[in-house]
Amino acid sequence: MPKDLDDLRERKKELLLESDINRQIVVLESGQIKLKAVDWRHNLMKAGSIYKWVAPLAGVGFGLLVARKQVARASARAKAAHHNGNGKVNPLAGYAALITPLGIGLLKQALGIWRHRKQRQAYGAE
Repeated sequence: MPKDLDDLRERKKELLLESDINRQIVVLESGQIKLKAVDWRHNLMKAGSIYKWVAPLAGVGFGLLVARKQVARASARAKAAHHNGNGKVNPLAGYAALITPLGIGLLKQALGIWRHRKQRQAYGAE
């Protein structure tokens, strides 16, 4: 029986030692994780990396905000001016008002190309 008690005491000491080693490993690894987190925070706070992330996101955000305002404005104009005869508002009128400036720009460019071509033909005929 005393030999069994000695074996148990020895096993207890081994387990306590192993537990202490495991505790120290956990402390060491948590310290490494904290250092890595500080390093990540430092890298994210650099001006270049902040600009790389914030500028495109801000551009997309402002673009969506402006587009939303333009759709609301076009929809309000459509409600005020475009009825389909029975008192109901044409839902495509708001989007047509948004696209109209693009169409006008394309029409102006096409007209300019046509005038230029007409002038070239007139000079070539003389």
